[in-house]
Amino acid sequence: MDWGKKNPVMKMHNSNVLLVDDNPVNQEVGRTMMEAFGCRVDVASGGHEVLDRMESTRYDIVFMDCQMPVMDGLETTRLIRQREKQQGRPRATIVALTAHSADEDRSRCLEAGMDDYLGKPFRMQDLSRMMEKWRVRISALGSAASSQGFQADSGPPGNISENYLDRASLNNIRSLGPNGPRMLSTVISIYLNDSPILLDRLSETFDAADLEGAAKAAHALKSSSAGLGATALAVMCKQVEDIARANSLDGAGMLISRIRLEYEKVKEALKLEIQKGI
Repeated sequence: MDWGKKNPVMKMHNSNVLLVDDNPVNQEVGRTMMEAFGCRVDVASGGHEVLDRMESTRYDIVFMDCQMPVMDGLETTRLIRQREKQQGRPRATIVALTAHSADEDRSRCLEAGMDDYLGKPFRMQDLSRMMEKWRVRISALGSAASSQGFQADSGPPGNISENYLDRASLNNIRSLGPNGPRMLSTVISIYLNDSPILLDRLSETFDAADLEGAAKAAHALKSSSAGLGATALAVMCKQVEDIARANSLDGAGMLISRIRLEYEKVKEALKLEIQKGI
């Protein structure tokens, strides 16, 4: 594949980016997308790590996951804004990354001091629009954005295929330059290693009536699954997360059983993708 010809107008951004996400699949996919735009990318897994990194490094733009353990993205952003005022630092551009799309969630992000909002899972064209939207501000902070480059090919609209995966999501990763196929294989391997742990954690927290633990485990599995196009599985995880966050686990047991059955189908479908020689 000729990466440049396939994507003739995607803007290149010589920007220093911090990607904040505690999910290893999201980290790999996000980092690869951002590097495809010419960005230099650091990755942080939690709020305390973000604060430490931003003490020594100036980032042109920070993509901040909202839901993280210990210190979430909202609290981290509030502390960043406090430090900027106390130390007289330039205001960093912070874009929220969240799977929630309700207006109240957007408002909470902005009230915490974030500048913008990007829904997960996002695609190359979504990231391209966000980077271009903030290009002027990024340039003003000292990172020039080049006018030449290329635009991500969004590919054909995806449907849930017979192997339980949204082909558009897989193709989105596969099209990330010459190393895209290898990246897809890597991301699938990470998912297949981590997802059984999340599944067991989901069951264990449900058995212990741990509402917060069940919500976090369901959220993590939902996020990883959605990133690889396991849409039906992600929807079920979202249902368990919503139930747990409503201070109840009524009906969650049956959903978790369905999640395990769906996961087995997704797992086999992803293994087939690797066997195809992606």
